Amino acid sequence: MTVHQLVLDARSRFVRAGIRQELAGLDAEVLARSVLGWDRARFLTDRHEDAPGRFAPAYERLVARRERREPVPYITGVQEFWGLSFEVTPDVLIPRPETELILEEAFRCLGEPDGAASGGTPGTAPLEIVDVGTGSGCLAVALARHYPRARVIATVVAGTALAVARRNAARHGVADRVRFVETSFLAGVRTTPALIVSNPPYVPSTSAPALTPEVRDFEPHVAVFGGPDGLEGLRELLAQAASTLAPGGWLIVEFGYGQEDAVADLVARIPSCVLTKVREDFQGIPRTAVVRRIP
Repeated sequence: MTVHQLVLDARSRFVRAGIRQELAGLDAEVLARSVLGWDRARFLTDRHEDAPGRFAPAYERLVARRERREPVPYITGVQEFWGLSFEVTPDVLIPRPETELILEEAFRCLGEPDGAASGGTPGTAPLEIVDVGTGSGCLAVALARHYPRARVIATVVAGTALAVARRNAARHGVADRVRFVETSFLAGVRTTPALIVSNPPYVPSTSAPALTPEVRDFEPHVAVFGGPDGLEGLRELLAQAASTLAPGGWLIVEFGYGQEDAVADLVARIPSCVLTKVREDFQGIPRTAVVRRIP
């Protein structure tokens, strides 16, 4: 059989397993390219050739995992974020495109990496950044790469995720500038950063039955669920950030569907902070809050 025929068969199996048709085709191709080591250009050129001898059994093992609704990044072990390839395992949340909005807003708040923004001029303190609940380390690593002279602290509550994040920092050459701390939110962090970023757990635990199997059954619950209303983590993060941020500093945080008003109310209860912006994601859903500590 050709590679193309095997991929078409995998796509049909994925659809029968409940995966959307447009996603099923993409997943079948990505898994095939992972086995073959081909980029997309070669796949499109050579897919009608007979499959290499060892392809079919190796591909079948991956297809069977996806058929059980295991997310593709956990099968391939990688996920792209901000143009960088990150290792992912079931110990960490899979980085998603909407989380890149945090980076876009961070760059707007801090400016380009020169002068004070990069901690660069002689005699000035370096820029300090904290990534709360770093998971794979995607935000911490991307920020460290963008601000070459910044000092980044990345906190994580699960030690198993810590190893993954450290490997990703080394993978992208920033291991010497990102310090990983195993703690809950900002507990024990002794710094006054100019920027705190976070993609905290914000899905209500009561919503678990309605989630896709990929999220409900495979992603780490500690990184997904934020209590009965989804706001437990956000409450704790806002309270800690208010006393941790440097005056004039920024907190940029992701939140869930329908939580915009609740987030605005939580910020309004903190006298030292103000909500300056709510950013919508690619589907027009309010997704990212930009909060500033009053100078």
